[in-house]
Amino acid sequence: MELNIFVELLDGSRKQIGGMTLFSWVCSADTPADSLKVRCLQQMEAEVVRIEVQSGGRRLFRGFCDRQKTFVDGTGCHTELWGRSDAAVLMDNEAIPQEYRRVTLQELFEKHIKPYGFQNDLLQAAVLSHFRVGKGVSEWEAFSDGCIQALGLQPFVHLSRVSARLPGKQSHLVGVQDAVLRLSRVVRREKVISQVLLRDEWGRYSTRIENPQAQGLAIQRRRCLIPSEQWERPTADAQRRMNRSMEGRIRWELELGKLVDWQLGDRIRVQLPEGGCAGSLISKELQYEDGRERSLLILE
Repeated sequence: MELNIFVELLDGSRKQIGGMTLFSWVCSADTPADSLKVRCLQQMEAEVVRIEVQSGGRRLFRGFCDRQKTFVDGTGCHTELWGRSDAAVLMDNEAIPQEYRRVTLQELFEKHIKPYGFQNDLLQAAVLSHFRVGKGVSEWEAFSDGCIQALGLQPFVHLSRVSARLPGKQSHLVGVQDAVLRLSRVVRREKVISQVLLRDEWGRYSTRIENPQAQGLAIQRRRCLIPSEQWERPTADAQRRMNRSMEGRIRWELELGKLVDWQLGDRIRVQLPEGGCAGSLISKELQYEDGRERSLLILE
């Protein structure tokens, strides 16, 4: 998998950098922004503003440079760059606190997301009778909460487009010929919530909501919730939190000794003599260091 790194400098110029010795790119359905780390065997004194990664002429990553470090060791002069994709701007900027009456999801998008240059692929028309944006909430959190309330769906960002679905539509079959280093089945019990107590207007935690699935798993983990300004139906909010705590309880981790250009949402089926699995790709980490390639894929 060929990788080409381009940077935009503070003076507006653009250049391609070579001599790459380290590359790490992480994408996850849990966050709208990808993260990137690149190290190259060259000195870059000019300040880097933006980073872009291409493969075969197709853009894989485009975003902001968060940190830049130049250092010297026994092998020469190196520059390291850390960055996040364009959607980081939605998490870095707080939304203006306000209250909406009968607001559509499209109006929320135009208020909180569109000004930053993103496009909307959400096809559903939905209206919220009442929606509040509290202090300290990011633009992404405000819009994401609106989507969850209106559609029951978590929105995602792929490059410059916001959608209710992950972008991947392909299917991949992985076998012994695909440099499989490890296949792991992971059972996660540490995040499952079994009970939520809601505080009422008098300050008492008088409403109890149970998660029967967690109780069937012998998990006891209680949360006390003060209803947020964004949520007009606290009971439904508490139920959603418990449901989300159950997501990803069982997942598969697939580690390959090569880089793969697969998208989140792609279906992956693993068939090995020792066993196999199938699931949707919800997180990927591609690594390259000193000639060694590695892909860590998480399936649900």
